Amino acid sequence: MRALSLFLLLALVSNLALGHARLSSSTPAEGETLAADAEAITLQFSEAIQPRFSDFTLHYLGTRQDGEANRDNQLPRGTPQVDGDRQVVEVAIPEDAQPGWYLLDWEVLAEDGHTTRGTVRFSIEL
Repeated sequence: MRALSLFLLLALVSNLALGHARLSSSTPAEGETLAADAEAITLQFSEAIQPRFSDFTLHYLGTRQDGEANRDNQLPRGTPQVDGDRQVVEVAIPEDAQPGWYLLDWEVLAEDGHTTRGTVRFSIEL
């Protein structure tokens, strides 16, 4: 019984030590539609990130929600704004953004040295 308790404790501690900066929420959320005058996408992470080693790339997919990100539909990059706790990132939407579907690819390096990545697909209304 004692060995089992020690094993469970070690498993819990190792899982906590392996924490990654996971996406907690985004505005817009996956699949949501933004107003035509929206200015930014906001990403909230579960722990601090290292902005210098993180990447955020916005792609315009046009009318196809199922479109894929590639160099041809990549939009010019702005400098993402990161809050003081380095857990909230704002990615600007270009002023001349067209109605349609967008894909934000993100890859972040957490304070613990682990990299996580993902996407947020959203649309901008007419």
